[in-house]
Amino acid sequence: MCRPLMQIGLGKVRLAILLALLFSFCAHSVAQAPATAAPPQSVSPAPTLASLAGRYDGGQMEVGAELLLKPDGHFEYELAYGAMDEEGKGTWEVRDGVVFLTSVPVVVPPRFVVESDVPEPKGGLWIKISNGPLMEGSRQRVYLLYGPKDEPDMAEIADDGHVPLPGGRKPTAIIPEIPVYPIMQKPIPLTGTGGHRIVMKFEKNDIGKADFRAQRLAIEDGVLVMERRDLGLKLRFRRR
Repeated sequence: MCRPLMQIGLGKVRLAILLALLFSFCAHSVAQAPATAAPPQSVSPAPTLASLAGRYDGGQMEVGAELLLKPDGHFEYELAYGAMDEEGKGTWEVRDGVVFLTSVPVVVPPRFVVESDVPEPKGGLWIKISNGPLMEGSRQRVYLLYGPKDEPDMAEIADDGHVPLPGGRKPTAIIPEIPVYPIMQKPIPLTGTGGHRIVMKFEKNDIGKADFRAQRLAIEDGVLVMERRDLGLKLRFRRR
């Protein structure tokens, strides 16, 4: 009677040992099994001339704008904003995921050229535009500059050419305003202690041509974004 009981006991021991070995083997196998690699994340390809080339519409309320990026690295651009019409052409490139526009040929901005500056013994400031007015039905305006820490004034040139000086202050320089376009030329100095009678001519040059000098366009979800701080605009060009 003892042998069968002993055999049953040994059987239980072997089963326990077998289960222990099996558990140890499984644990070792799991530890040695290579970790499953995480699925690779998709990476958007870097933008290129070929991938970005096309026609884009930047129109929004009160603004009409178009941009054509050609595969050969040239661009054409148009903007209509209020009374201002602007167009441009040149070359474009992509650097570090950003588009840059450069006007070609180099744009020559419009400017006023002083033809004569005669002292006025009685004082005051008088200005005549020899080929003016720039805008029919609108008086020419000038910025009056005083010093680096002084706020400038704006004054209109009267029909007889007289420029009123607010508070009787004597400006040290003037900048004639170019209507419609956000273009500021270099100040025209007013030297001496007396008055001035100035005759100047307006040279149009490339007025209405966009003067892009590595103009930046960020790429946001396929939209080309151009900041025009001079106009207070953010143009968003979407592919047509």
